[in-house]
Parts: sequence; structure tokens; C-alpha cells
Amino acid sequence: MKCRVLLYLFLVTTLCMGCGNAPSMRQLQELEARVNDAPDSVLAVLTAADMPRWGEARALYALLTVEAQDKSYIDVADDSLISVATRYYDRRGPALHRLQAFYYHGRVFTKAGLRHEAMTAYTRAKDFVDEKSAPYPVGLLFLQMGVLCGYDYDYPQAIAHMEEATSYFEMADNARLQNISKRNVGQFYLNMEDTKRADSLFNEVLTWAEENEDDDIRYSILDLKLFLYDATGNSEALERLYNNYSIETILPSSTNYGIMSHYHARKGDELLADELLAKAWAVSTTAEDSAILRHKSYQIYKILGRHSAALKNHEYLLSYQDSIVRMTLQQPLIVTQRDYYHSRLQVEELRNLNYRYLMGMAALALMVVAAILYIYVRNRFRRKQEELNEYIELSEGLLQRISEHDSAAVQMQSQIAELFGGQFQLLNKLSETYYEHSASKAMKEQIFAKVKDEIERLQSGKELPKIEAIVNKHLDNVMARLRSELPHLKDKDYAFLTYLYARFSGKAIGAFMKLERNHIYQIKHRLCSEIKGSDAPSKQFFLDMMP
Repeated sequence: MKCRVLLYLFLVTTLCMGCGNAPSMRQLQELEARVNDAPDSVLAVLTAADMPRWGEARALYALLTVEAQDKSYIDVADDSLISVATRYYDRRGPALHRLQAFYYHGRVFTKAGLRHEAMTAYTRAKDFVDEKSAPYPVGLLFLQMGVLCGYDYDYPQAIAHMEEATSYFEMADNARLQNISKRNVGQFYLNMEDTKRADSLFNEVLTWAEENEDDDIRYSILDLKLFLYDATGNSEALERLYNNYSIETILPSSTNYGIMSHYHARKGDELLADELLAKAWAVSTTAEDSAILRHKSYQIYKILGRHSAALKNHEYLLSYQDSIVRMTLQQPLIVTQRDYYHSRLQVEELRNLNYRYLMGMAALALMVVAAILYIYVRNRFRRKQEELNEYIELSEGLLQRISEHDSAAVQMQSQIAELFGGQFQLLNKLSETYYEHSASKAMKEQIFAKVKDEIERLQSGKELPKIEAIVNKHLDNVMARLRSELPHLKDKDYAFLTYLYARFSGKAIGAFMKLERNHIYQIKHRLCSEIKGSDAPSKQFFLDMMP
């Protein structure tokens, strides 16, 4: 039934994409839902279709193609296709797609042998892991990060990543990958010579593999157990493996033949040791196999007492190690040369691409500058308008309105007005003109400048002694008596009381003394309390004179 569904999906999708059409987002999402179950079919559909030209559809097409290749065990070392996905998902798109894009970019780098670049991509993918992430792709990410750390001999970090992967695979209910992660942790412990933990994990994974008839994992565990018991000289454990499993049949590798030969050499069976060592050399195919067998031959011949042969193999091993060191030292130079010639081919493409980027950045910069200028000018006009309104509003009510029956106050205000040479009338007239509809913008700006100038003259405080003299004249010498009976007050308090007795408005007093409006009422309340609580003989008189 499953095969029929996949075949139906393949045929329908192929028909939908026929005639050279690129797949739509809906079709790509349908393929995405099937990529884990049938990656080869999904890859065939995507290969037959055209790649979308832009947007998220193009990025998802590139991501699904590389994912399907990876799941179909097709090694691709060229990152040009997956770069389409990472460029798009670097700053936008669903978190899962962003994680997968950088994960598969890391996979491509790994297959190309670029481990540093791969780890950089995996680290970027890790930025998109959160509590809502699907556990399966996150598990794959930590699995690959652990493998790379193992290549770099950073075993503690490799174990930490593998344990993270194990946890996520457990949440994803994927027992196979969970046990693969445990096997890798055991291998890292083995490399760290923590054989007890390694053997415990190997036994746990081997039990699962046998119960689930997973031969791939079972054989890999037997390989590792053979290496562990040979390295620790545990002949009894090796013998149990040989008795319980057909090692020679199921694991016919040069390394395992060498381990079996070493085991029989320790038991004193020289003929069987020689036979197994010959089989090991017969199936040896790589330089690494040869190096391992040289070391194993050295151990075997030393046990058998063939010291000349042992020394010869040891010299071969040292020579091989020297060549490996020389190749390792030369590798950075080779890589640099290769990258240099590869980069020259890309220069022209990058130059054209950079030109388009520069034009776009220039246009963007102009837009940003225009926006900043607009905001600056708008804010400046707003602040100017607020300042203008504040001064005009202040000019409308410098003095409090007083009752016509309070003759002393009327005379006092009249004399204060005379003191300022008609400034009050000027300000009132300017205010009325400002709010007239017929006033032009230029006239309003002239009025504002004049009002501001007159208010600043009043704020200077130069006329304060004259105002105090007028207050004393019309209000029964109130300020002189207050200074005499309450000498502990501050100069600012006397100034405040002078303006208050002169019947200036609270708004005007705030402007003259540069106070916030709520502070004016607080200061008045404080001074009233101080006067009321003092021993001044005229304290009631001082309070009664206040407006």
C-alpha cells in the first residue's frame, strides 16, 4: 500500500510539474512530507522539474534536493545549490527550514572534507533550535557536531553533543539513531581509555541490535569490542566473542584478522597466527590498513620471538608515520593553492554580483538618509510648535484676575504694569494676533520671536526688587515684615512670595523661576506650613495676604 501511495505521488507530482514548469509551494510541501520515507522518489521528481526562479519556493526546492540526496546516500561536495537555501533562510523563513538549511550545508562541507566550515554551518543551525523544534532534525544536528568534535579529538565535547543527540532521538522515538549515538559515545570513551564505560555502552547497544536484528549496528559493535579487548589484552572476553560469533565470517576485515592473529599468538598457536596474519594482508586495501597491520605484525612477531621481523615492521611503521606527518604539513599549502585557483574563477561572478549589491546598498542608504532627514525636520517643527505654544499660552495670563473691589490689588497691578512699560499689553495683543486666522505663517513666526524675547526679559529677575517695593507699598509692607519676622527663609522663597503677593499667575511664576507647575503648588504649600508653624507675630497677616 505504501509503495502504491508513493508511486501515485510520484506520477501526480510529475504530471503537475510537466512541460518544464517549476513546482509551486504547495507541491514542494507535499514532497517535503515524503522526503523521509521516499527520498529517492522525491529526488527524481525534483530533478525532473525546473528550479523556481525566486523567493521561498526556490530556497525550499534547493533544500529538499540536497536533503533528498543526503538521505539517498549521494555524496555531493559542491555547496552551490544548498547556498541558495542558506542565503534565503539566513534571515527569514520558518525556524525548521532555517535549521535544516544550515544543517545540510554542514553535511555538504563534511563530504567535501571541510570540517571547519561544516562546524561553522552546524553552529549556525544550532541558533534556530528552541523548545518548539522537532526533535528528529535537532538530534541529527547534534549527532554530526559530535562526530566532528571526535575527528578533532575533542572527546568531552563530542560526548556532550552525542548525549544531546541521544536525548532528542529518544523524544523523536527513533531507537535506532538513539543507539547509534550511544555507540559513538562508547567509542569516544574507548578513545579516552575509559574502557569500563565504553564496554557498558557497547553491551547495551549490542543487546538492542540483536533484539531488533539490526546487523549493521551489531557488526559495528563487535568491531569495537574486538578492538577494546585486544587493546586491553582481555583474552577471555575475546574468546567469548570468538565462541559466540562467527567473527571470521561476519567481519572479514584486515583489522579483525590482525586482532585474531594477535590473540592466537598470545595463546602460542604460531601456525594459526601466521595464517590469520596472511589473510589480513590479503584483504588489506588502504594505507591506513597497512599501517595498522604493520603495528599488529610488530606485536605478533615480538610475542613469537621473531625479533628481526618485528623490528622490520616497526621501521616500516615509523616510515609510514613520517609520510603521514609530511602529507599533513603539506596539506594546508595544497588546499591554499587549490582555493586560490578556484577563487580566480569566481572573481568575475562575484564582481558582477557585488556591483548589484552596491547599487542596492546605495539606494538603501539614500532612503535611510531621506528618512532620517524627514524625522529630524518633523521633530524640529514639533518641538518649535510646542515651544511656541508654551510662550503664547504663558503670555495670555501673566497676572491673576482680581476682584474690582480689591482696590489695593488693582492699584498694585496697575503700578506693576507701568513698571514693565506696557509689556503686558504688548504680550496680550501679540497673543490675540497670533490666534487670528488671517495671520500668515511668517507673521506668526515674528510674533513668536517677540513674545519669547519679552518673556525672557521678565525671567531675568532684574525687576524683582522694584516689584517687591510695589508689593510693600500696596500690601501694608508685607514683604519687609516677612523678611524681618522670618529671616531664615531662602532668597528663592522671598522671590516666590514676592511674585505670589504681586498676583502673578502660577504659570508666570513657573516661567520666571523655571519651575514645573506641580512644584509651584508644593512650594506654596510648604511656605504656608512654615509661616503657620512659626512664631512670627504677623503670621496670620502673611497668610491672609496670599491670593
